[in-house]
Amino acid sequence: MLNEFVKMGASLHEVSIPDMEAARVAHSVTILSEMYQSMSATFAEHHQDHGLDVRTNLALAGALTASDYVQAQRVRTRLIAGFNAAMQDVDMILTPSTGLVAPPIPNDALPDGNSDLTTTIEIMRFATQANLTGQPAISFPVGYNPQGLPIGMQAIGHAWQEASLLGLALVAEQVVERKQPVLYYDLMQGI
Repeated sequence: MLNEFVKMGASLHEVSIPDMEAARVAHSVTILSEMYQSMSATFAEHHQDHGLDVRTNLALAGALTASDYVQAQRVRTRLIAGFNAAMQDVDMILTPSTGLVAPPIPNDALPDGNSDLTTTIEIMRFATQANLTGQPAISFPVGYNPQGLPIGMQAIGHAWQEASLLGLALVAEQVVERKQPVLYYDLMQGI
């Protein structure tokens, strides 16, 4: 897809953003803390309504401290400054949408769920930065791996530049061949 964008007149520039690994940890601490806080009043009452995976993640979140959260927000501030510096010379930053293609769902994941935070964090490797900084971002399909699983690209833009991101995704949509998944259910059939 990058080659297609270049053919259309885009120029590519490599950018470097410091503290990306710290930002991943800060995002995890932030989101887990905020999930735990928002659910803490009703968690005991609705404990059994959640799958084991959610209960495990909330138990881990309960072990985080206020100091952990404050430190994560300091990393967030550094990340925002790093993105602002990197974006001074570019219109947007392009990354893969995920750190890996969709992993298989283990047979034993149902009915209780599956908590694999290592895989979840790897899947979210590129999505967390825009979420943590608040910058607009979009993910769009750009092809398939040899097994037919979809591959996506993410574009992170300047604040208030959502129209540019939507335009880029539209251009990609017109170039990328779309394939129906091997397992496909037409939800509109019979309506």
